[in-house]
Amino acid sequence: MTLINGHLNQLLSNYATGTATNKANELVASIVAPPVRVPNQSDGYVVFDASDLRIDDSYYTSRAQVNRVVSTESDSSFTCKEFALEEQIPWSKMKNADAGLKLERTKTNKLVNRLLLRREKAVADILFATGTFDHTAALAAADRWDADTSNPVKKVADAITAVRALCGLEPNSVVMGAAVWDALKLHQDITSRVAGLVSGTPATYAQAAAALGVDRVIVGKAVYNSAAEGAAASYAQVWGKFVSVCYIDPISGPGVEGVITPMQMFEWDGVAAPFSTFTYEEESSRSHVVQVYDAVDVKAISAHTAYLYSTVVS
Repeated sequence: MTLINGHLNQLLSNYATGTATNKANELVASIVAPPVRVPNQSDGYVVFDASDLRIDDSYYTSRAQVNRVVSTESDSSFTCKEFALEEQIPWSKMKNADAGLKLERTKTNKLVNRLLLRREKAVADILFATGTFDHTAALAAADRWDADTSNPVKKVADAITAVRALCGLEPNSVVMGAAVWDALKLHQDITSRVAGLVSGTPATYAQAAAALGVDRVIVGKAVYNSAAEGAAASYAQVWGKFVSVCYIDPISGPGVEGVITPMQMFEWDGVAAPFSTFTYEEESSRSHVVQVYDAVDVKAISAHTAYLYSTVVS
């Protein structure tokens, strides 16, 4: 393969970053695991645990030694793996296109979407793993939220009590997949608590959150194709049928450090910033190639701040 004229395309990189920011409004990974830039590809990270709740002797007198405490670091390190995808555009198509830049942007958009979808699944796989957090409970058939006999409000209240007992924080968010939301928004336990709601009308996110006693309901709707390339498509929901009742610091967001959240997304920009876009010419295939880059890792940083319910709908 002969490469010619390869370079970091700043114009396309800016477009890719904008695309990722806009697409994040449709995805929930960056809410559950807010991204933060890190200077090293691999390093330890601070976790929120029982040591943060200890009342240490902080009394101090002149010339006395100040009591020194140590924050707990993770047993493992984050390691930002590098990811990249590329797509070629035949020179003939580039030459024939009304606007070559528009064609490049179309390819860039698709590549960014695929990398974001990979991030989404990476977060969901950890948040909804039964071994990640301290509390996990599988719901029996009668307690599942697509059964009339269930009581979602009570289940969320039980989870809030359990989390608060371990960390002193009141869970303010309920994270779920679209399959769970489809059942919850029509559940009598929710709709009966919404004043003036016409029978059979689904509750909104805000109405369901108020009924459950939290600030917000976060619904992951992403779908991915689990089939190998070239095989018949097999669609699956990224967020499945689980629910996490968790505390997410209200001030958390991309780039905000020192907040308490169930998870954190570490972005490394040592080689290039996330979603940097490279273009080059491939002489052997007579093509213009667009490539998008990412380097990221996702970790749970507080085992106490989330309660997981598994098999929430049948």
